[in-house]
Amino acid sequence: MSLTADFAGYLAKLAADGLDDAARLSATSLVLDGLAVAALGSSEKGPSILADAAIAPVSGRSASLIGRTQRASAADAARANGAAMHVLDFEPMWNPANHSLSTTLPALLALAETEADDGESPLGERILTALAIGIETQERLRLSSQQFEPASLVFHPPGSVGPIGSAVASGLFMKLDTTSLTHAIAIAASRAGGVQANIGSMTKALHCGQAAASGLESAALAARGFTADADAIGDPRGYGMAFFGEAFSPAELARRHDALQIVRPGPAYKLYPSQYGTHFVITAALAARAAMPAGRAITKVVIHSPSMPYVDRPDPATGLAGKFSFQYTAAVALLDGAVTVGSFTDARRFSPDIVELLPRIVILPDAGRQGRFDAMTLAIEVEWEGGSARGECDGPPGIWGRPVPIERLRSKAADCLSTALGAEATSEIVGLVDRFATLDRDGFTRLMACLARPKRGAGEL
Repeated sequence: MSLTADFAGYLAKLAADGLDDAARLSATSLVLDGLAVAALGSSEKGPSILADAAIAPVSGRSASLIGRTQRASAADAARANGAAMHVLDFEPMWNPANHSLSTTLPALLALAETEADDGESPLGERILTALAIGIETQERLRLSSQQFEPASLVFHPPGSVGPIGSAVASGLFMKLDTTSLTHAIAIAASRAGGVQANIGSMTKALHCGQAAASGLESAALAARGFTADADAIGDPRGYGMAFFGEAFSPAELARRHDALQIVRPGPAYKLYPSQYGTHFVITAALAARAAMPAGRAITKVVIHSPSMPYVDRPDPATGLAGKFSFQYTAAVALLDGAVTVGSFTDARRFSPDIVELLPRIVILPDAGRQGRFDAMTLAIEVEWEGGSARGECDGPPGIWGRPVPIERLRSKAADCLSTALGAEATSEIVGLVDRFATLDRDGFTRLMACLARPKRGAGEL
């Protein structure tokens, strides 16, 4: 058998085994977080353009666009909703680093609205199982890459592994046999990509939305009998070598683990809407700020960090680009004492106090510090006339091994949902997600209707 077929068979077996209580709870929490950040992100410019460009099918079932009353084809809905789920950089981080939720959940939501019920199991449980294995697919591909340091990444991970994860999740939901699932994986392998130059632009979120759509379409093609190379992953000219080169470690694809990736190491939930490395900066800056006397003007800030050129952005062009700037996130944390969605508007980026402080912030790369998030450390020194303070971080709140209290996660979700959709919809959405594993068609339809009902004064009415 080919490596691709072996991988497909292994994933199908994991899906057939079903979820234990820990995996089901984790998957349900991921659904709530993903829907909440997608609702809040749906009104951002990039996802709005994608939603405007979406085309409703001429016949057959259509899928919901989160935050909008219009409907679209399954693939277009997955693309727009995937971008909305990622655009704020508020979705969980995975280890090895990846965005595995926005690349899979939107495809499953669209399929659940457009595919017929199997009549055997609750719709919600089918979604949770497919979601868990779609995430498992991506993280095993990331492990096989041996690219753990951000500096070693060639492609943006959700663009390179996301289409295959979405293809697997979609294929499992559609109940493809192993042969068809193998072809779905192989088709998706030729639809992967995502150049890192686009990080900091609207296209970064499109990497995730496009991955969700491409995987869905790959599975749909395979279901119709469309074929691909029998070993598109393991062939010497295949996906593994193309994306990961000689470092590619095929053994990682089917290595036995004691738990699914959604349980161990699990997600690192984000409490700040920015690139994950900046969470280390924010945490250290907030610690330094707490030691500063009130009202002191900052004269200099030094960030001691690993060498991470892609977040060394002393003069970000936009508020969006500020999400990927150590200097900008340090400035916001020091000046405001908090980092929120509003921290990354152009208005905040070009406010006088930010403009004044940014040139005073320098980064001193330290070769002795690792850049991989599970081993990263960072320190900030802040100086003012007559004094100084230091803040350090060896992991922000929510990092692996330091879970965020469930109450804080629910508060984050409620804040996002109520801002986007209003209090009434928030209460109903949270209640439906709490029993997601048992949701039938009617319950799921109600959930999607709530998500597609924009708050008065926002989006479409």
